[in-house]
Amino acid sequence: MVDRYITLVDRAVHEPQALQELGSVFAPGAIVQFGDVPPVTGLADITEFYRRFYSDMADCKHVWTTTALDERTLEVRFIAAWRMLDGQLASQGGTEHVTVDDSGLITNLRVLGPETQEAG
Repeated sequence: MVDRYITLVDRAVHEPQALQELGSVFAPGAIVQFGDVPPVTGLADITEFYRRFYSDMADCKHVWTTTALDERTLEVRFIAAWRMLDGQLASQGGTEHVTVDDSGLITNLRVLGPETQEAG
């Protein structure tokens, strides 16, 4: 599921309509939290969050590795590089803690950047 999620958000930079597919990876009442930003709950709000988050990007690419901590909890270590619409380049690495339900859909996704790696 994590592979589908990350591939989908990378694709959404060029194909914003791809965000409509988030329902294939997130449970309807899922929670997403990036660092210290307040959490976003529910598929509609998560979709809007990602739409705004990627709206200033011209390109984005993640590489990642996933470790199962137990049957419903995954730890994802990632590096992302992106180019903004104005041409600026940026990158960041971090860790995601992901919880899935019985169907394999993401119920909770918490992104920890380098400054919050120990939090979560």
